[in-house]
Amino acid sequence: MGMNALVFNVLKEIGINPARFSLQWASAAEAPRFVKLITEFTGKIKELGPLGESEGIGPEELQARLEKGLSAVSSRKVRMVYGNTAKSIRKEGIFTQEYINGVIEEKLSKAITGALTAEAEEEGGEPATEKKAGKDKPAPETKKEKEKETREKPAPKEKPAAKKAAAPKKKIGKKSAIKKKK
Repeated sequence: MGMNALVFNVLKEIGINPARFSLQWASAAEAPRFVKLITEFTGKIKELGPLGESEGIGPEELQARLEKGLSAVSSRKVRMVYGNTAKSIRKEGIFTQEYINGVIEEKLSKAITGALTAEAEEEGGEPATEKKAGKDKPAPETKKEKEKETREKPAPKEKPAAKKAAAPKKKIGKKSAIKKKK
């Protein structure tokens, strides 16, 4: 149920009609329910028309928006917030669709918007910034700048390892020290 809410929110944020997505459950014993779900969803999609057309989005813009959506749900922050939210929902034990949708929207909307904004900034908007010691610093844009920044950071000081007294090695001869019983 939470995945439904996540996908709906992402689709809404990237400007695609969330009605184009449906995740329903039907067991193998519910053939009539399965047929009904498929028939209703197919009818809804036919009514909406081709993807992007009813939203007024051209093919190239549609592709860019879908890639942004994929990037948003793949972002570490969104996945982390989603996982923590799912844990809190399980802990509270309220599993109604309305409650789950509300909690997911409340907790994830900021993370989704942030992920989409970060993606837009990387594509050519304002450069993303890193917070470091309370100051905003432009994020490195190229691989070389990232490597340079990594090299400039001083390596953490390691504590010297305590010296262990080496025990003398015992030599074992070829002859065994087994005494024969008489």
